[in-house]
Amino acid sequence: MMRVLVSILNWNGAAQTVECVRDLLRQQLPEGARADILVIDNGSAAADAQALGDGLAGLPVRLRRESVNHGFAGGHNLAVADALAQGYDFLWLVNNDAVMGDEHVLARLLALMVADPRCGAASPLLAILDQPEKIYFCGNFHDWPSGTTRRARDVDEARRLAPARLAQQWVPGTAMLLRLDALRTAGALDERMFAYYEDDELCARLAAAGWHSAVAYDARVLHAMPKRETDRPPYYFYLMARNHLIFWHGSTPAAHRRALGLKLLDRALYDVNRLRYRGYPQHAEAALLGVEDFLRRRHGRPQLARRAALPLRWLRALLWLPHRRVLRRLDGNA
Repeated sequence: MMRVLVSILNWNGAAQTVECVRDLLRQQLPEGARADILVIDNGSAAADAQALGDGLAGLPVRLRRESVNHGFAGGHNLAVADALAQGYDFLWLVNNDAVMGDEHVLARLLALMVADPRCGAASPLLAILDQPEKIYFCGNFHDWPSGTTRRARDVDEARRLAPARLAQQWVPGTAMLLRLDALRTAGALDERMFAYYEDDELCARLAAAGWHSAVAYDARVLHAMPKRETDRPPYYFYLMARNHLIFWHGSTPAAHRRALGLKLLDRALYDVNRLRYRGYPQHAEAALLGVEDFLRRRHGRPQLARRAALPLRWLRALLWLPHRRVLRRLDGNA
């Protein structure tokens, strides 16, 4: 018997979470497999928590209530601990706004895991909810020399790249299936990050421990995506700035660490200046706070009701002119 624990986090999104659970209950599993669903309420407001309880009443799921928001990493780590303690074989992290492409997504992920015993993390293809034919994830690969992620343009390219870049591949946390044996050796999600980049960091850590990540190209999950990056709230830019630095600084192999700190700081401040240049000063200020908190080793949930310290603001201003020249040149070539 293969036992899977499905972990779903709710944070003030009860209606969406209940619909996600109902969608998952329609999954058809292969013979010899069993899935149990755990919904973790991550410190929602009282009204939403009540609506969640009412919506899940009578459904074959377990609800765990938390008084505070532990973030993506901390919330799902509660499920990691639960799955390890109860002897599950796999843990499936599913975003509460994810929509299954059909009734066989989990079965196809499990088939991949069974066929590849060293696969520690697997994901379906991810497509945009209101454009289901448009796949936005089919394969991501760490490019350590350049300090960037190479994203496959289509499934054919992903299939070509994956065999030679197995140790560099990583998969998003949107619908990530994890092998519990891999987590026993590599560890759980990094709670310093709170949200974003924890999936990236975990896959790098799995690879360092001798596991790898893979994509089930025959499975698909739909997921809502903002039309523009800047449609996201300021805290997103804080977390992305801070966690980008945590990830690349902590995970880059020794062979590619020459002047790494300076390169990462310049890139982070370039992104701050890019947001200012594009007319999003609030997002830019949040990102600058993220850079500062990385430097000060402040982790966990974002605290945005403040300004970055003067030395970092001066450094950002000092780099404004060279960064603006790059941005203008990019605009001219567009």
